[in-house]
Amino acid sequence: MKNIYKKIDDKISAKKDFVQLLKSKNSDIKLVTFLNPFSYKVFLEKPELVDSFDTFFADGVLLVKLYNIFNTNKIDRVSFDFSSIAKDVLDHASMNNINMAFIGAKQKEIDGAIKNIKNMYSDINIVYHRNGYFNTEEEYKVCFDELYSLNVGILVIGMGSPYQEEFAVKVKNSRLKIPLVFTCGGFLTQTSIKADYYHLLIKKFGLRWLQRAIMHKHVRDRLLKDYPNFIIKYIYNHTFFSRA
Repeated sequence: MKNIYKKIDDKISAKKDFVQLLKSKNSDIKLVTFLNPFSYKVFLEKPELVDSFDTFFADGVLLVKLYNIFNTNKIDRVSFDFSSIAKDVLDHASMNNINMAFIGAKQKEIDGAIKNIKNMYSDINIVYHRNGYFNTEEEYKVCFDELYSLNVGILVIGMGSPYQEEFAVKVKNSRLKIPLVFTCGGFLTQTSIKADYYHLLIKKFGLRWLQRAIMHKHVRDRLLKDYPNFIIKYIYNHTFFSRA
């Protein structure tokens, strides 16, 4: 278990690395995801996914604080939402005329999210979007054929963990050559509710977790069940096993 913690931590990057990643001219497909205590646990349970992803960022103050205690290279919070780097990605796509695709959430939610994004970015090229529910291999094939024909430069996937990570790997293993693939967790659902989901004071005082916990039962469940367990295991593995 020690090695998988080290493997994951070694792939967690700082925000300054995100800027470099976004502006990279390398055409090789890059998979990027954002870890919180729940999704960190997913990678612990599915170590085969770790090698498929190029970069992790820490989504949430809790993981950032734990990571910075036990690692010399310090990081800060990076999340795919409008309180963090979603605006950077959308600005970049809009200014550079990059075709974007969004997959995830329920159809009504993603329709609402895309409408809100387009209201914010009138000239953005969102060439494809669909819900995150696939029932057959044929549905995957139809989706991938459309993405291939549309010359997508940035794909954003919001299905929740582990489904979004598994879908991203499926994209990487297909014939698609999309330079940047991001997971985004609940971003699409949040953006369907309101373009800038987090209240100004919530962002100012770093209480995003509290707003989400109040609004979403699954977040409350994770905070009460998964997060305490993660804290104990993370500290134990980093305290009693060296990172040699």
